[in-house]
Amino acid sequence: MNIIITILMLGIIIMIHELGHFLTAKYFKMPVEEFSLGMGPVLFSYEGLYTRYCLRAIPMGGFVNIEGMEVDSVVKNGFNTKNPFQRFVVLIAGVVMNFILAYVIVFGSLLYNGKAVQNENPVIGNIIETSKSFGDLKKGDEILEIDNNKIVKWEDISRVNDVIDSDKMEFLIKRDDKVIKKEIQLTFDEQRNDYYIGILPEYSIEKYTFIDAIYESGTAYKNLFIMILNGFKQLVTGQVSAKEISGPVGIVKIVGEASQDGIGILFWLTALLSINIGFFNLLPFPALDGGRIIFVLLEVVGIKINKRFEERFHMVGMVILFGLIILITFNDVLNIFDTLKK
Repeated sequence: MNIIITILMLGIIIMIHELGHFLTAKYFKMPVEEFSLGMGPVLFSYEGLYTRYCLRAIPMGGFVNIEGMEVDSVVKNGFNTKNPFQRFVVLIAGVVMNFILAYVIVFGSLLYNGKAVQNENPVIGNIIETSKSFGDLKKGDEILEIDNNKIVKWEDISRVNDVIDSDKMEFLIKRDDKVIKKEIQLTFDEQRNDYYIGILPEYSIEKYTFIDAIYESGTAYKNLFIMILNGFKQLVTGQVSAKEISGPVGIVKIVGEASQDGIGILFWLTALLSINIGFFNLLPFPALDGGRIIFVLLEVVGIKINKRFEERFHMVGMVILFGLIILITFNDVLNIFDTLKK
């Protein structure tokens, strides 16, 4: 099931990316020979008026075959016959679509789910099952006093807990309109070297207005960008080991773990992956969109690169990319075996 969910997630992200290239190429009247999802043998194809639409056997990657990108290709309105601005737009359109997809997912999630608002009153919303208070305290209990300290707001609980140095407390609580006393055993946290009660506050869901959702999703979207940029920075500076990079197999594992927390987390993971794939494609590496964009920008500033050299440059890049995918996949498998051993 995890594999199917991963294929669907990556399939949507890749389809949207390639759709960006496809729509802009069509807009500039470039002939598009094929729009394909996946790699390898063709499973299904549809012959359109000017373009062949394919679904291929290996559910990884995809491509839009725009005519006129090859050196010796002589095609009317082909890619290389267009001006640098038009070629730049077509090349960057896939990345832009990835970023737009991520924003739409974030916006839709926030608009649909709303935000969790904490009840300021000292009402228990949940109890940690591993804590000693589990069973003695119940969801919906209103805490009135702890060791004769009056509790008015939820924040008072933490204040009192920090002051009292003991492994148990006497609670005065209101439950089902009855006021009762309970002696509550605390749980020791070895990492913090302190005792905790093991209760969580009560939350309610508050829906965003359309305008608020636009603003909040912009903030959340910006935070995702910053997080991913920091990740790239840590990777480049060596703060993160290359072994921690996940490929297709690793993503299946991540999706499996995320799916246990509900479909909402999967939507956020899809947004995160879409931005990641967008940034990856922007890297100035041969065969990637970013690598091709570099040559267009050099042409804009008057530096003309031999087209045959550029073609060979991207061919070498493609071979290196496939090699990296194989290495990362192998690393994913080794990580899974290491996890199973533990």
